[in-house]
This record gives sequence, structure tokens and C-alpha cells, in this order.
Amino acid sequence: MEVNQTTEMSTNPNGGDKKSTGSISFVIKTLIIGLLCLLLLIPLALLSGLVDSRKREGEKVTSEITSRWGKSQNLMTPLLAIPYKPNLAKAEETYLYLIPNEVTATATLEIENRHRSIYEVPVYTAHTEVKGTWLKQDIQQALSELKGSYDLSRAEICYSISDPTGYKDRCQLQVNGQALKVKTEMALTLVSYIDDDVYNTPPGVVAFNEYVGEGGEGGAQSASYPLTEEELSDLSFQLKLEIAGSKYFGILANANNATTLIKGNWSDPSFQGKRLPTDYQISKNDFEATWNTFYEESCIIGDEALPSLYKNSHFISFLNPADHYAQTSRSVSYGILIIVLTLLSVFLMELWLRQKGRSINILHYLLTGISLVLFYTLLLSFSELIGFRWAYLIASIMTVGLNTIYFRLILKDRKMAALLCGIMTLLYLTVFVLLQIKVYALLIGSLVLFIILAIVMYTSVKVMHD
Repeated sequence: MEVNQTTEMSTNPNGGDKKSTGSISFVIKTLIIGLLCLLLLIPLALLSGLVDSRKREGEKVTSEITSRWGKSQNLMTPLLAIPYKPNLAKAEETYLYLIPNEVTATATLEIENRHRSIYEVPVYTAHTEVKGTWLKQDIQQALSELKGSYDLSRAEICYSISDPTGYKDRCQLQVNGQALKVKTEMALTLVSYIDDDVYNTPPGVVAFNEYVGEGGEGGAQSASYPLTEEELSDLSFQLKLEIAGSKYFGILANANNATTLIKGNWSDPSFQGKRLPTDYQISKNDFEATWNTFYEESCIIGDEALPSLYKNSHFISFLNPADHYAQTSRSVSYGILIIVLTLLSVFLMELWLRQKGRSINILHYLLTGISLVLFYTLLLSFSELIGFRWAYLIASIMTVGLNTIYFRLILKDRKMAALLCGIMTLLYLTVFVLLQIKVYALLIGSLVLFIILAIVMYTSVKVMHD
């Protein structure tokens, strides 16, 4: 009995030492893998900077193309401007802007992509026609309410676009069937614009010198149309012009009742502005949208009142629907998730294979992590040439294929290599779905992470038990 007790006492401590050593090794390797995941955040951050740099380069090329062809355009439909000076001390002359009773604006856009190197920019030519009428009684009423002097003999009909580079041909303006000579040198301070940052700053109207700076050229044009109170009548006008532009096209329809129709050969228009279309149709190759708007007042006085016309502005963006830089940037944000889950899967596989006397070196983990980071450089470079979706497919196949072959050679186990292939494919597929579903991305991503955590918890218990 004493011999047996002695044997048991000498055996248990040795077994305990082996378990203790194994536990320490397990903890150390877990910490090293965790540290490796943190270190891989550094190249991921550098990749985010690379994406931003390439995006800025693309924007620079876009700016060079649009500055010569025509930038974003917003057409302000004609106003009847009458010089007016209030009966106030030190009052300066301003303008009474008479708004038409009704306006019908139609624009047909021919859209094409201009290429430079690997970049392309959608540009358009807008064939535009605007018809409208000022009613005699509206003009008389507006003049009767003025508290000052006005000069009908210097009346002008004015309109504007955002970028004067976009005038492709001489504009044709007729009033009551009479063709008028259009001039760009005008005393008026009227100009319309679309800010490049249209999602934060709505399109509107600003003072001439505020928009173009001292000595600059604006997109405003006008035609003299002298009036007399004796011969005053309804004024019907027709304006035809061709406008070259890019990115955005809008119409600031000024009228008590305005109907705007914009159509073009673009399959993915984005409607912006103060009002959405009352009716629209989008097909595979073209679109057509109609707005019905109104403005309560028949006139406004002075440039400071022009911003009140903002609410009648609506426009369409023609940015490429697949912004591969934005999608690549979003995919990089999921990079740490891919890295952690992939290396965790490899670690659980190693624990399982330890029963067969096999292990995976830390170097193998490092090389796997590097391959996961290189996925995003492949994605960025391919997406600039063939678009995001095909780039994502090719980069995923290359990365998954490389790691599958690599671990097949390391583990000498086809089943484990196939399992890793399936896990990585599922991860990349899940991220791709999250990138496409913006609205429910958080919900779906949370559910996927919860399911993955449950699987990992169950697998870890089973592996440790075995």
C-alpha cells in the first residue's frame, strides 16, 4: 500500500506539470496572435491613407476635365429686371425682379464618359428650352406697390448658369416673337450656382462678385427689353440654349407655376435639391423626371431677396453609381474583422490538430495576416481598372486560393484546408453583402458576429474538451 501511494504521489505532480506547461503555452500563443492582430492594424491604417490619396488624385483629374468642359450647372430661368431706387436717404439703385406667372422648362441631356488615364468622368450636353409668360396685371401691380422711382426703359430679361464655360452656342431669346440680342456684360448681380459639396450646401443664388471674385466672369446673361407703361402687355418668352457641364445639372425654375422636365441617357440618376420629382421613370438606359413647383410672390426686390428662390431649385447628379474608392474604404474598415476571424479559425484548427502531433508556427500566422492585408491593395488596384465588384471577386479568389494551398502544404490535411477555404469564402461574401446593404448593414453585421461568436464558443469548448 505504501508503495502504491508513493507511486501516485510521484506521478500526479509530473502530470500536473505537463498540463501547466500546456496551459502556459496556450496562453502565450493566444497573446502573440492577439498582438499580431493589433500590429496588422498599422498596414490597414496605411491602406486607408492610400485609398484617400488615390481618391484625391482622381478628383484632381476630374477637376481638370470639368474645368475645360464645364462644371456643375444650374440654370436660373429668366427674370424681368427693372431698375428701381427707393425713396430713402442715401438709397442706392437696385432691381425689381419680376417672376413669370408660368414657366415650362425642358432639358434633354446627352451624357457620356470622358477618360483620362484610368479615370473617367461623366459629362453632358443639355439641350434646354424654357417658355414662360409675365402677365400685364402682375407687372402693373408690382410697379404700383413700389415706393420709389423705376425706369422701364432700362428693363432687362436676365438668366444665368453656374459656369460660363458651359455655354456651347449662342443663346436664342425671344419675347413676343421678337428675337433679342443677348449680352454677357450686364449690370445685374445675378448668378446661379451649384456648390460641389451639394449634399451639405444646397444650390442657390449669390451675388456676382461673391461667386466669381473681383474682375471675374459670371454665368449671367441678359437682353435689353425697353418697356413703356402705355404699351405694356403680357410678355411671352422663349429661351433656347445648349449647356455643357458635368457631375450635376439643375434648373432653378422661377414662376408662380413651373413645370420642369429633365431627361437623359443615364441609368442611375440621383435626384437632389429642395424638392423631389413629382413623377419620374428610370429604365436601363435612360431616365425622365418631372417637377411641378410654385412660388407665391410675383416679384422680389434687391439681391438680398434672391435666396428666397432656393426652394424651386432641383437638380440631378450624374456621378458614377459605383464609387469604388468609397466602397474600398468601407471594405478596409472591415479588415480587422477578417483578420481576427481568419486567424482565430486557424488557431482553433491548430488546437484540434495538436491531437495528431501537428502545430502551426507563428511565422505561418504572420504570413497569413500579411496576405489578408494585401487583399486590399489588390482590391484597390483592380477596382480602378475593372470596377469594384469584379475587383472584389478577383482579389477574394486570389487571397482565399493562396491561403488554401498554403495550409494544405503546411497541415498535410485536405479537409482542414477545405474548411479554411470555406470559412474565408464565407467571411469575404458576408463583408461584400454588408457593403451592398447600407441601410441594414449594422443589423446584419451584428447578427452575423453573434452567430460567429456562438460557433467559436461551441467549437472552443469541444476542442478543449477533446
